[in-house]
Amino acid sequence: MKNSFLILLFLLASGTSFAQETIILEKSTNDVYTASTSETIFSFGIVDAAPLNTGTILRFSPFFNFGQQLHVDFSENLGMYVGLGLRNVGMINDLNDSIRVKQRTYNVGIPVALKFGNMEGWQGAIGAEAEFAVAYKQKVYVNGEKRKSSAWFDDRTNIFLPSVFVELKGKMGNYVRFKYYLTDYLTSNQKINVPGVEYNPTQSQLFYISFGYVIKNRDFKSY
Repeated sequence: MKNSFLILLFLLASGTSFAQETIILEKSTNDVYTASTSETIFSFGIVDAAPLNTGTILRFSPFFNFGQQLHVDFSENLGMYVGLGLRNVGMINDLNDSIRVKQRTYNVGIPVALKFGNMEGWQGAIGAEAEFAVAYKQKVYVNGEKRKSSAWFDDRTNIFLPSVFVELKGKMGNYVRFKYYLTDYLTSNQKINVPGVEYNPTQSQLFYISFGYVIKNRDFKSY
């Protein structure tokens, strides 16, 4: 009986030790997966182009804004992601009562973000992104008459557009994001081709708020 009792104690101790090792292993295991993203952007800017008294109009761009992300969750409450995306951003400015200028670029972006909160539920993130303006388009309205132009890697905007952002994501993958660009969006080399009007911005801050979805699409083996 005594020997049986000692064997039982040994088995219980071994089981407890194994369970503790398993729990520690599970807590230290990283979850790696990819996700697809989309967003609808509401952008706004502040432009200084004296002597013009410019007024910025809210810009709505529901497409095409999408990307791919690689996520690494270090624990239940901490993770990070890197990604690659395509984004439609820009601004709309009234130069006076009769002239409106719409300018946009398609940007290729590489974001890096730190996530915190519940990795399976509500979570926040802070990050930075390097964006490169690759396709430019401009529309100039003069008394309602429209003129259009477009170009690749145009010098009317800065090509390199770094930014910082914060976001809040829900359990279902829906999120809201605020982004602020660290450099001027426009350069002083503007071409609107309106006689008697010189448009030379010395400051053009761009920022936006967006709403979108993150859809998890592939799990990699945890390690």
